[in-house]
Order: sequence, then structure tokens, then C-alpha cells
Amino acid sequence: MRPRIIEILNGYFNTDIFRFIIPDPAVIYAIMLGVGIIIYIRRCDKTGLSRKHSTGIALWVAISAMLGARIFYLLQNIGDVINNPLMLLQLNGATVSFGVYLGGIFGMLAYYAIHKIPVLIYADVIASVLGIGPMIGRMACFLNGCDYGTVTGMPWAVRFPKNSYAYVDHLHQGWISGSSELSLTVHPVQFYSMLKGLVLFILFSYLWKKGYFKPGVLFFLFWICYGMLRFIIEFFRGDMNRGWVGNLSTGQFMSILLISVSLFFISVIYRWKIIRVPVKNNR
Repeated sequence: MRPRIIEILNGYFNTDIFRFIIPDPAVIYAIMLGVGIIIYIRRCDKTGLSRKHSTGIALWVAISAMLGARIFYLLQNIGDVINNPLMLLQLNGATVSFGVYLGGIFGMLAYYAIHKIPVLIYADVIASVLGIGPMIGRMACFLNGCDYGTVTGMPWAVRFPKNSYAYVDHLHQGWISGSSELSLTVHPVQFYSMLKGLVLFILFSYLWKKGYFKPGVLFFLFWICYGMLRFIIEFFRGDMNRGWVGNLSTGQFMSILLISVSLFFISVIYRWKIIRVPVKNNR
């Protein structure tokens, strides 16, 4: 999609500048990571948390998230890996968002295991910025053309260019011919996910500043909200090769798992009583 956007904008404005303005998806991921880390460290500073540990957690989470994204994808496509073992060496290959999240959580827990810090307080700060991930990162998915939506006639639907993932899928399904220049119109689910990220970022930034909950609750509450929204958005996804567990997509299955685990830990924090307990805001 990125080449098509550049071509359209350059043609409309009769210029060549947009090939420098429209970033490569890899650049967007770097921006996402940089913005998230900066805001996270600043919020930790504002809360009076250790700069050393906030920076350490940020680095451990970032590295573990990148590794987790790739490992989760390879496990999800283990058949392809067996047929083509060289995929293991493609460090810049395809990734999966849930691998990012699980890898990041593992990195945070590993840092805690070594340094024995009050990890739940840091986790709540992380929850306040996690929405930045889909808010910025899903733009890279749109430019890549991956994670495309189901066919729709909605006025805001989009069409992907020749040889894109959506185009190849629609051609394989027999819905378009090889002479077509564009795919059928599909839901722009990447933008739905970006909107989801924006809502989560605003909401959890507000809840973090208010300090309503016991340490750790905000972190698990984020995953409950994320899981519910992700479960719904999955119905609009058109990429059928994203993985399935029975009748549920991998995203829906993981969403249910995240919600269940998060509810369990919230109940533990509140001694098996999931109630709203105001906590004095010392920020």
C-alpha cells in the first residue's frame, strides 16, 4: 500500500517528495517504540520511581517484545518452519502482535526476578502507555497491506493494490480477475485498531493519573479492555491465514485467555473480591 499512496500523492501534487515523507513500516515501528519508551520513563519520573529501573524495564521489555513477536509467529506457522528452516534466520520477517505482548510481559517479569523491585507499580505505568502500540504500530500494518479486512461496501472501505495480500487473496478466491488493478473494497481494520489504541491510551492515561486502583489492577484491567476490543475487531478481519483455534481466530482465543487471566489476578489482588477500592493519589 505504501508505494500506491506515494504514487497517488506525488501524482496529485506533481512532486516526488512523498517518497521521503511516507515512512517505511520499519520506521513506524521504531517511532512507536521510541514514543512509548519516552512517555513511560517520563511518567515513571513523575511518579518518583527509579530512573534506573524504569529505563531497565523499558529496555528488557522492548527486546523481549521483539523476540516474542518473531517466536510467536514461527510457532503459529510451525509447518512452514519445518518446510523452510531458513525462516528461523529471518529476524526481520513477519511478526504477531500477541507475541509482542507476551514477550514484553516476560521481559518485565525477568527484570523483576533479578532486581526484586515492586513490579506492579511499574506495570501500571506501562498500562498507561500500552495503547500507543496499536495506535501507531497498526499504521505499519496498513502500509504493509497485512491484517486486511473483510469485503464491505461501507463508504470508508479501502482497496489494496495489485500483488498486495488482499489482492492475492481475492484473486485466489476468484472474486477478481488477473486484469484487475485493485482488490475489492475491504474494512480498514488497521484503522479500527489504531482507533482502539487511541481510546485505550486516553482512557488509561486518565485512570493512571487518578490512581483509583491498587497496584497492578490497572495493568490487568488494560488487558481486559484490550481483549474485549480485539475480540470484536477480529470479526472484521479478512486474512484467513492468521491462525485458528476451533471456530475462533488466534486473536480471539488469546483475547479470551488474556481476559480470564487478568480477571483472576485482579481477584487475587482484591482477595477474591473484584471491587473498586480508591487509593490515595500521591502523584
